[in-house]
Amino acid sequence: MGHKAAIMFGLDKMMIRNAIIAFAAAGLLTTGGAAQQTAADYRQRQADLVALSAIFGEMHHIRRSCEPRLEADAWRQRMKRLVELEEPQAVARNDMIAAFNKAYSRAQARFPVCDRRARDYAAAKAAQGDQIVARLTEPLREAIEEDGTAFVWSGTRAPENRKDTD
Repeated sequence: MGHKAAIMFGLDKMMIRNAIIAFAAAGLLTTGGAAQQTAADYRQRQADLVALSAIFGEMHHIRRSCEPRLEADAWRQRMKRLVELEEPQAVARNDMIAAFNKAYSRAQARFPVCDRRARDYAAAKAAQGDQIVARLTEPLREAIEEDGTAFVWSGTRAPENRKDTD
Protein backbone atom coordinates (compact mmCIF):
# COMPACT_ATOMS: atom_id res chain seq x y z
CA MET A 1 0.00 0.00 0.00
CA GLY A 2 1.48 3.33 -1.09
CA HIS A 3 1.82 6.39 1.14
CA LYS A 4 -1.27 8.05 -0.34
CA ALA A 5 -3.26 4.85 0.04
CA ALA A 6 -2.17 4.58 3.67
CA ILE A 7 -3.35 8.14 4.30
CA MET A 8 -6.64 7.43 2.58
CA PHE A 9 -7.09 4.23 4.53
CA GLY A 10 -6.48 6.12 7.77
CA LEU A 11 -9.13 8.69 6.86
CA ASP A 12 -11.55 5.91 6.01
CA LYS A 13 -10.97 4.34 9.40
CA MET A 14 -11.71 7.65 11.12
CA MET A 15 -14.84 8.23 9.07
CA ILE A 16 -15.98 4.68 9.70
CA ARG A 17 -15.46 5.11 13.44
CA ASN A 18 -17.42 8.34 13.44
CA ALA A 19 -20.11 6.89 11.20
CA ILE A 20 -20.53 3.98 13.59
CA ILE A 21 -21.01 6.48 16.41
CA ALA A 22 -23.61 8.28 14.29
CA PHE A 23 -25.38 5.04 13.48
CA ALA A 24 -25.37 3.99 17.11
CA ALA A 25 -26.81 7.39 17.94
CA ALA A 26 -29.36 7.32 15.11
CA GLY A 27 -32.47 8.80 16.56
CA LEU A 28 -30.78 10.55 19.49
CA LEU A 29 -31.50 14.12 18.60
CA THR A 30 -33.06 15.82 21.57
CA THR A 31 -31.77 15.79 25.08
CA GLY A 32 -33.32 15.65 28.50
CA GLY A 33 -33.84 18.83 30.50
CA ALA A 34 -35.00 22.01 28.83
CA ALA A 35 -33.68 21.21 25.36
CA GLN A 36 -36.31 20.55 22.73
CA GLN A 37 -36.11 19.63 19.08
CA THR A 38 -37.14 22.35 16.70
CA ALA A 39 -38.29 22.21 13.12
CA ALA A 40 -34.96 23.75 12.13
CA ASP A 41 -33.12 20.92 13.92
CA TYR A 42 -35.22 18.41 12.04
CA ARG A 43 -34.54 20.05 8.67
CA GLN A 44 -30.81 20.20 9.43
CA ARG A 45 -30.80 16.52 10.40
CA GLN A 46 -32.57 15.59 7.16
CA ALA A 47 -30.13 17.68 5.12
CA ASP A 48 -27.21 16.06 6.94
CA LEU A 49 -28.55 12.55 6.32
CA VAL A 50 -28.98 13.30 2.61
CA ALA A 51 -25.49 14.83 2.43
CA LEU A 52 -23.98 11.83 4.25
CA SER A 53 -25.81 9.51 1.85
CA ALA A 54 -24.29 11.39 -1.09
CA ILE A 55 -20.83 11.07 0.41
CA PHE A 56 -21.40 7.35 0.86
CA GLY A 57 -22.36 7.14 -2.84
CA GLU A 58 -19.20 8.92 -3.96
CA MET A 59 -17.05 6.85 -1.63
CA HIS A 60 -18.71 3.69 -2.89
CA HIS A 61 -17.53 4.33 -6.44
CA ILE A 62 -14.09 5.72 -5.63
CA ARG A 63 -13.14 3.23 -2.93
CA ARG A 64 -14.38 0.22 -4.91
CA SER A 65 -12.29 1.51 -7.85
CA CYS A 66 -9.22 2.11 -5.71
CA GLU A 67 -9.48 -0.84 -3.31
CA PRO A 68 -11.78 -3.41 -4.97
CA ARG A 69 -10.68 -6.35 -2.83
CA LEU A 70 -11.00 -4.47 0.46
CA GLU A 71 -14.00 -2.25 -0.19
CA ALA A 72 -16.04 -3.73 -3.03
CA ASP A 73 -19.44 -3.04 -1.48
CA ALA A 74 -18.44 -1.60 1.89
CA TRP A 75 -19.94 1.87 1.32
CA ARG A 76 -23.12 0.45 -0.20
CA GLN A 77 -23.50 -1.73 2.88
CA ARG A 78 -22.93 1.29 5.14
CA MET A 79 -25.67 3.12 3.26
CA LYS A 80 -28.06 0.21 3.67
CA ARG A 81 -27.23 0.11 7.38
CA LEU A 82 -27.80 3.86 7.75
CA VAL A 83 -31.26 3.57 6.19
CA GLU A 84 -32.01 0.52 8.32
CA LEU A 85 -31.00 2.20 11.58
CA GLU A 86 -32.52 5.57 10.77
CA GLU A 87 -35.93 4.14 9.77
CA PRO A 88 -36.82 7.22 7.73
CA GLN A 89 -40.27 8.01 6.39
CA ALA A 90 -40.72 7.12 2.71
CA VAL A 91 -39.91 10.60 1.39
CA ALA A 92 -36.75 10.93 3.51
CA ARG A 93 -35.71 7.37 2.59
CA ASN A 94 -36.17 8.11 -1.11
CA ASP A 95 -34.18 11.35 -0.77
CA MET A 96 -31.31 9.51 0.93
CA ILE A 97 -31.25 6.73 -1.68
CA ALA A 98 -31.50 9.19 -4.57
CA ALA A 99 -28.59 11.21 -3.15
CA PHE A 100 -26.49 8.04 -2.85
CA ASN A 101 -27.26 6.93 -6.41
CA LYS A 102 -26.77 10.37 -8.00
CA ALA A 103 -23.48 10.88 -6.17
CA TYR A 104 -22.30 7.42 -7.24
CA SER A 105 -23.09 8.26 -10.88
CA ARG A 106 -21.38 11.67 -10.64
CA ALA A 107 -18.27 10.11 -9.12
CA GLN A 108 -18.28 7.38 -11.77
CA ALA A 109 -18.37 9.99 -14.55
CA ARG A 110 -15.81 12.25 -12.88
CA PHE A 111 -13.38 9.51 -11.84
CA PRO A 112 -13.51 6.64 -14.34
CA VAL A 113 -10.25 5.29 -12.92
CA CYS A 114 -8.57 5.42 -9.53
CA ASP A 115 -5.88 8.05 -9.64
CA ARG A 116 -4.44 10.69 -7.35
CA ARG A 117 -7.33 13.07 -8.09
CA ALA A 118 -9.86 10.43 -7.09
CA ARG A 119 -8.00 9.60 -3.89
CA ASP A 120 -7.61 13.27 -2.96
CA TYR A 121 -11.29 13.87 -3.64
CA ALA A 122 -12.24 10.88 -1.48
CA ALA A 123 -10.04 12.19 1.33
CA ALA A 124 -11.78 15.57 1.18
CA LYS A 125 -15.19 13.88 1.18
CA ALA A 126 -14.16 11.78 4.18
CA ALA A 127 -13.35 15.00 6.05
CA GLN A 128 -16.75 16.45 5.09
CA GLY A 129 -18.36 13.23 6.30
CA ASP A 130 -16.60 13.62 9.64
CA GLN A 131 -18.11 17.11 9.99
CA ILE A 132 -21.59 15.83 9.19
CA VAL A 133 -21.27 12.96 11.64
CA ALA A 134 -20.09 15.40 14.30
CA ARG A 135 -23.25 17.50 13.76
CA LEU A 136 -25.47 14.42 13.87
CA THR A 137 -23.96 13.24 17.13
CA GLU A 138 -23.56 16.63 18.85
CA PRO A 139 -26.94 16.46 20.65
CA LEU A 140 -25.98 13.07 22.07
CA ARG A 141 -22.62 14.33 23.28
CA GLU A 142 -24.28 17.39 24.83
CA ALA A 143 -26.87 15.24 26.59
CA ILE A 144 -24.26 12.94 28.02
CA GLU A 145 -22.14 15.85 29.20
CA GLU A 146 -25.16 17.67 30.64
CA ASP A 147 -26.74 14.96 32.72
CA GLY A 148 -25.79 11.57 31.39
CA THR A 149 -29.19 10.95 29.82
CA ALA A 150 -30.64 11.43 26.40
CA PHE A 151 -34.15 11.48 25.02
CA VAL A 152 -34.33 8.80 22.34
CA TRP A 153 -36.02 9.94 19.18
CA SER A 154 -36.61 6.95 16.94
CA GLY A 155 -36.07 7.48 13.25
CA THR A 156 -36.48 10.60 11.19
CA ARG A 157 -40.16 11.18 11.70
CA ALA A 158 -41.09 14.81 12.02
CA PRO A 159 -40.93 15.93 15.64
CA GLU A 160 -44.04 16.82 17.53
CA ASN A 161 -44.07 19.70 19.96
CA ARG A 162 -42.54 17.92 22.93
CA LYS A 163 -42.40 19.20 26.48
CA ASP A 164 -40.18 17.53 29.02
CA THR A 165 -42.03 16.27 32.04
CA ASP A 166 -39.52 15.74 34.79
